[in-house]
Amino acid sequence: MSKPFTAFISYPRALERMAAEIADRLRIDGYDTWIDVNNFDMQADAHAQLKRAIEGCDYFLSITPAIGEQSYWVRFENAIAAQTCTVLADSYFFRGNRLEVWRKAEVDAEDPDTVILTSLKRIEAISTNV
Repeated sequence: MSKPFTAFISYPRALERMAAEIADRLRIDGYDTWIDVNNFDMQADAHAQLKRAIEGCDYFLSITPAIGEQSYWVRFENAIAAQTCTVLADSYFFRGNRLEVWRKAEVDAEDPDTVILTSLKRIEAISTNV
């Protein structure tokens, strides 16, 4: 990849460990990831900060529990992403949770699309072999 593609990871607090694993794997594969535990500024306006981060990303990953309610923040993040992103691939289940990968409409990225999906599937394969 000539430039690192940014990926914003949206997740409920209960799935923080899984989101961190995904962020680590994507970094290994050359993606610049935005995840709140590493990037969030507690002193800044949360809504504005998340909106800027989502608007600035190339990919938006939404991890949602298969059962249960989404948090306010996950709903907020998904609503912002829905304004500028389209679903890249059918959502699939990742350790029992739904994972959706969305791409910005203006990003022309067929090869990186394959790379990001392969990265995510690699995490799933590694975790099922352990």
